[in-house]
Amino acid sequence: MGNEKVISEKTKGRKRFRIVFFLIVIAALLAAVYFRVNPKWKAAKLTIEPANRISDIQCIEPSGTTLETRILPPEGYERVPAKEGSFTEYLRKYPLLPDNTKLPVYDGTTMDYSYVAAIFDISLGDEGYQQCADSIIRLYSDYFYENKQYDKISFQFSNGDVCDYNRWRKGKRMFVLGDFSCEIPAALPDNSEQQYRNYLKEVMNYAGTLSLQKESEVISPDDIRVGDIICDDTHVVLIVDEAVNEKGEKCYLIGESFIPAVCFHILTRTEGREETPWFTQEYLKKDLFVTGAFPFSKDEIRRWKDGF
Repeated sequence: MGNEKVISEKTKGRKRFRIVFFLIVIAALLAAVYFRVNPKWKAAKLTIEPANRISDIQCIEPSGTTLETRILPPEGYERVPAKEGSFTEYLRKYPLLPDNTKLPVYDGTTMDYSYVAAIFDISLGDEGYQQCADSIIRLYSDYFYENKQYDKISFQFSNGDVCDYNRWRKGKRMFVLGDFSCEIPAALPDNSEQQYRNYLKEVMNYAGTLSLQKESEVISPDDIRVGDIICDDTHVVLIVDEAVNEKGEKCYLIGESFIPAVCFHILTRTEGREETPWFTQEYLKKDLFVTGAFPFSKDEIRRWKDGF
C-alpha cells in the first residue's frame, strides 16, 4: 500500500506539473501575442542644425514659417484657391523647420540632401519606420484625425488586409505573421492620441508603396491635384500644392521622405541655371521625369481612394 501511495502521489505531481507548465506556456503565448499586436509609438529625438546651401532656390522667402509663406508662387502664377478645412489648406499651413536646415534623420543624425527646398516640422518614430509611403500615410491620417474624420482613417496592408482606426480605438488589433493577418480583440477601448500614434506605427510597419498602389488609380497628368501621388513599386511622392497662371498652366510642389526615415520635405528641380521647388504640368507629362533622386513615368501618377 505504501508503494502504491507513493506512486499515486508521484503521478498526481506529474499531472500538476504538466498543467502548470501548460498554463505557463499559454500565458507566455498570450503575452507574446498581446505585445506583438499592441505597438508603442515613441517620438525620435531629432537634431536640428543649419545646412550650407550651395545655390539659391527660386521662390523661397526664408522668414516664412509655413509652406504658403516660405515658398511663393513663380512669377505670373497664383496659388489655386483652397477651401476652408481642405487638405490643401492643411498642408499650406503646415509648420516648417527654419530655412536652410539639414534633413533630420530618425536616429538623431542629419543629412545634406541636394534637393530640399523646405522641411516639415513633423515628428518621426524612433525605430525608423516613417519612410516614403509611411510619411504620406501619416499626412493623410493626421489630416483626418485633426478634423475628427475618424471613419476615413483606414489603410491597407501590403497583403491587402485593412487596418481601420475606428475599430482599433475600440480595442481591435491586427495579428500579422508573414503574409497572413487577421483582426483580433486584444485591448480595451482607447481614444487617446498615444493610441492613435500606436495605430499609425502598426500601419507603417505593414503598409507601403504596394498597398498605396492597391488603394489608388492612375490619373492623367492633366487632372493632378493636391493629395495625388506619384508611385512605383519602390518609391512614392506627394503632390503638396499647386499654382496656376492666366493661361491655365499649372505647377506643383512635390514632397517626400525616404530610407533612412527623414522628415517629410519639399523637393527642388533644376531648370536651366535656376533651382526651383515648382514642377510644371508639362514636365510631369513627360514619359520619364525625375523628382529628387527618383525617376518616374507619367503612368505612375495616381489618386488615392477618392482624392481630396
